[in-house]
Amino acid sequence: MEIISGQIIDDSIYLATELLEIAKKKETKTDRAKKSQLARLIKDLNAIKSTQKLTDQVIRIDSNKASAKMFRSIARQITKKGFSLIDYIGLKLLAVLSFIIRPVVLFVIKERIRLASRGIINNALPRKLKKYLRRKRKQDIDININLLGEAVLGNQEADKRLNDLLTLMELEEVNYISVKISAIVSQIVPEDFKGSCERVANKLRLIYRKAIKHKCFVNLDMEEYKDFDITLEVFKQLLLEDEFKNLYAGIVLQAYLPESHSAFDDLLLWSKDRFNKNGSKIKIRLVKGANLAMERTEAELHGWNPAPYRTKEEVDASYSRLINIALNEKNTQSLVVGIASHNLFHIAFAQQLAEIRGIKDMVEIEMLEGMANAEALAVKEKFGSVLLYSPITLKKDFPSAVAYLVRRLDENTSEENYLRASFTIDVNNVEFNKQAKRFLDSVHMSNVVSLESKRKKSNALIKEENYKKFTFSNQADADLTNKKFNDSVSNKLYMFGKSLIPVVIGGKEHLNLEKVTVGEPGEGNKPFYTHCVANFESVNDAVRIAQFEQKNWSETKPQKVFEIMGNLAVIMENERARTIAAMIRDSGKTLSEANIEVSEAIDFARLYGLTALENKLDSNPCGVVVIASPWNFPYAIPAGGIIAALVSGNTVIFKPAPEVVLVGWELVKQLWKAGVPKQALHFVPTKDDEVGEKLISHKDVDKVVLTGAYETAVKFKSWRPETDLVAETSGKNSIVVTDSADIDLAVSDIVKSAFGHAGQKCSAGSLAIVLKETYNNPLFFKKLIDATKSLSVGNPTNLGNSVGPLIKNPDEKLERALTELEDKEEWLLEPKELSSNCWTPGIKINVQPNSWTHLNEWFGPVLGILKAPNLRKAIELQNATEYGLTAGLHSLSTKECHYWLKNVQAGNLYINRAITGAIVKRQPFGGWKKSSFGPTVKAGSSYYPSIFRRFDKVEDYDKLLLDLREVWQDQSKKNKTDDLESEYNYSILHPYQNVLVVIDQKSNPEQKKYLDSIEKMFGIKINEIDFSQLEDNESLNTYSLVRWLSNKSVPHWIYKFEFSIDTSQIVQNAQRELNSWVREQSVSITNHRYGNIGFSPVFIE
Repeated sequence: MEIISGQIIDDSIYLATELLEIAKKKETKTDRAKKSQLARLIKDLNAIKSTQKLTDQVIRIDSNKASAKMFRSIARQITKKGFSLIDYIGLKLLAVLSFIIRPVVLFVIKERIRLASRGIINNALPRKLKKYLRRKRKQDIDININLLGEAVLGNQEADKRLNDLLTLMELEEVNYISVKISAIVSQIVPEDFKGSCERVANKLRLIYRKAIKHKCFVNLDMEEYKDFDITLEVFKQLLLEDEFKNLYAGIVLQAYLPESHSAFDDLLLWSKDRFNKNGSKIKIRLVKGANLAMERTEAELHGWNPAPYRTKEEVDASYSRLINIALNEKNTQSLVVGIASHNLFHIAFAQQLAEIRGIKDMVEIEMLEGMANAEALAVKEKFGSVLLYSPITLKKDFPSAVAYLVRRLDENTSEENYLRASFTIDVNNVEFNKQAKRFLDSVHMSNVVSLESKRKKSNALIKEENYKKFTFSNQADADLTNKKFNDSVSNKLYMFGKSLIPVVIGGKEHLNLEKVTVGEPGEGNKPFYTHCVANFESVNDAVRIAQFEQKNWSETKPQKVFEIMGNLAVIMENERARTIAAMIRDSGKTLSEANIEVSEAIDFARLYGLTALENKLDSNPCGVVVIASPWNFPYAIPAGGIIAALVSGNTVIFKPAPEVVLVGWELVKQLWKAGVPKQALHFVPTKDDEVGEKLISHKDVDKVVLTGAYETAVKFKSWRPETDLVAETSGKNSIVVTDSADIDLAVSDIVKSAFGHAGQKCSAGSLAIVLKETYNNPLFFKKLIDATKSLSVGNPTNLGNSVGPLIKNPDEKLERALTELEDKEEWLLEPKELSSNCWTPGIKINVQPNSWTHLNEWFGPVLGILKAPNLRKAIELQNATEYGLTAGLHSLSTKECHYWLKNVQAGNLYINRAITGAIVKRQPFGGWKKSSFGPTVKAGSSYYPSIFRRFDKVEDYDKLLLDLREVWQDQSKKNKTDDLESEYNYSILHPYQNVLVVIDQKSNPEQKKYLDSIEKMFGIKINEIDFSQLEDNESLNTYSLVRWLSNKSVPHWIYKFEFSIDTSQIVQNAQRELNSWVREQSVSITNHRYGNIGFSPVFIE
């Protein structure tokens, strides 16, 4: 890279001055008015947000009624500060008129926004587009067309966008287009690099053929980081094919990505080789990058390092470096460079370099249409040409194009952006000198700016160090744009199944036991591996040894336990690829689903590991704990239970689900490797038979932890009523979609929630409750069908499949859901059995309230849709099931969100996001009603390990009440559970409203006084009843909690009711007592629009 002299920098600043002077002369009255308007706007953050909301939310909402409500809500927040007097009065007046003449007001608002965007987004109607292009051609200005349209959620919309592009290219006036691969291909799966490249290449070939036929230049745009490598690979691959070896085509590189430098070097060498073979050039368009907000938001949610540079100074330096390297006389034969910027200093810099180096023909200056008209004309006058990037859309698709407007508005108003400065810049004023210095700094920094990938730099060591400093931070998911990692998973897929998996008790491997062969779900349950199963004798041995060794383990120093769990987290991360490979083959999970499960397990290790250091003087370990884990989360859920039990001083007998013993085996090996003694953790697979029953109901087992159906929990209790059982159980979860929802976002999240892991999650959204106006909107169902039909179903060893198989043949409930319709129901999309265990997703509409579909849980890829007349009725339908695990709402209305939060009954609530994928500590997980069993607290919270300890019974009620008031005062308000900006996560405690306390006789005076105080403290109603008077009748339905203080066993019939049952006695520990009187709700609310932070409909405190 050539060193830039001070003379070149000075000449560039002088040339920028000249360009600015020309631009000032060419400014029209309209240009000056627009700049004045924007200059006023940027002085008030509230005005910027209000403008963004007007541009986005009012337009995006399809319902006129809901849109008008949204407009009035925004108008109420508008002040005079950021708006002209006319605009301020006009908006306030329109808000009032919207009550009377709603359609007229909405028409005026939408037309006003269209008018404001005229020139920024142009009309794609052929007649108007041709007229626009002819006018520009007369001005000798070239136009680069970018066709905007509806969000591409599925193949149908992607094909439509492709066909619209091909039709557009047939117009004589169109000679230059830009296309993003995400606009023409819906199924871009980073982990399936080869398959994604093939899907993109097949579409792009059609565009390139049309380009050759109609002499239209095609520019391949960049947007999301996840598409970066795929875009580069397809561009190079196609332009080497015989059909396109002479095609002149272009690609974009974004300066805000450090990877763009190595990509440029690669493209340069490749282009020179191509030129030497075929004599053809390519064009590289250099931009700074406009997707910064979304990249940062996505990275924050996954725990990654954001892909872009951290500072604007680095981006500018990167841009200067790319310009300097690209504009070289050695590159002229194979390369044309597009300098896409509104920054007059960088434009001048590029032109100065080109002139000095004698390569002026190599440079094309590009700007955005409608964003800096006078500056564009100045560039045209000074250098002879300018290329304007012009987004276009049809009038009907305008609401879908607002994301571009919001991004441009965000860019215009960003404090460090040159466009913002351009509203007030003038020759040698303060703003000019500030921008000149920034340019000067960017050139000086260009020699030292880091070229190392930000995204691919692991932050695993930081997480380890945080833990050593006694601080918890969530583990990052593996970045699936990392081809090396994905290849590592693929290479490990076939490492399994070659050796017999033993039963391990007290460190001894038992191989001379009955053997069971397990099938591989993705292969139609073809035999995969063999494992041993315990018999009665080995169960007794396991319990005996665990009981004997429990005291030794409980006396392990807390620091040692803490270190073991830290070691475990490191081992889990190091073996992530192997664990994922095991889950893919053993449980049928896709790579992306398995990936986040590994992160969850690591989080359990660290969060619960920290609790090992807590003071536990007022409690003792339960003793021997059996962990009976599920098949749908075969790694994270058992890991959480095992770790929580161990750090609390218990010994553990791990009984993995019979379908996924391999994954359980991988897990226990990691725990032992980390330092957990084999005498403290025993691996005891059983069948679901009398041996399994013996283990669960063994008299010397002190606690059983289950994740499974509510019916299974009841069955466990029937085997041995005194069993101390806690369980996370069933869920019939739904998402309410109001008329104020963003339909694209709602559809995307419904599909993720319903069909992730083929719907085999307790948190899966098998129900959508849609308000009538949206339900009757054909666009909603069109998008839902398209997104669902486009999901690729099959063996997850093919990384291109986004939905895997069922773990086994459908049970009775799932069979009914997959193959039958209830009264009045219709198939919107009928599921099909592709092969053994593989079903395409299905959607039922016209589901009736209180029908079988409405009220029953199933584990499979079927979605039912109910229509609701209003939000109140929708919440009533959402709460009507026996369960209360997860619940979702899609609405941009603040009023609707608050009403829903106040009235919905579920343990985990989600607004404007999917309802699956709870993250440790961020969204502690656990349900209400029949979605939980026993005296438990949410998994993924710091309190969870406490359920594995027995607390001292109360001796001093007065002290307990004093401590309890203090704890309640501290925890009664919303508790923010993380420091994310893009998502608002908090927990809130809700006292049970109507409580029945079952006793053996009348309470002693102290207990009675305590219960009276509890009533007052929490504002709840407590009724006491003697066990002998307890009867099975419907009046019990009025209770939300039964606190069982009787010494008698809980009668089996009581489990048919929806209330929670807490069998723990009153203890001296205030925190444990608090958990008996309240239930926790975890709330997660999306707080961004297109990555722009601060757009939650709920006020963020």
